[in-house]
Amino acid sequence: MQYEGTITYIGDIETVGQNALQKRTVVLEEITDREFKGGISFDLIKDKVNLIDPFQVGDAVKVSLNFRTNYSENTQRYYTSISAWRIDGVNGGSSNGSTSQDDDLPF
Repeated sequence: MQYEGTITYIGDIETVGQNALQKRTVVLEEITDREFKGGISFDLIKDKVNLIDPFQVGDAVKVSLNFRTNYSENTQRYYTSISAWRIDGVNGGSSNGSTSQDDDLPF
């Protein structure tokens, strides 16, 4: 799934769990003219933690997301996690460009 929004928060890289998993939380606010805007929080995991580095708070981005649900026997609850695997800048969104943009086009 893809989601477009404006970056409102970029967390620090954290090390969590027994396997020393690196993760980073990012929050986007929906780009819309509506009075009440939605938002989404997602994590960057393992080798993806630096995908957000070319961007800063206030930049508009398009994020490709994966959703995963796990069941905990201990708490008898379902937990859903959202992680990003690609981040691209939206026109005018980042002065640093996107992670997949090619500026050397011959035309």
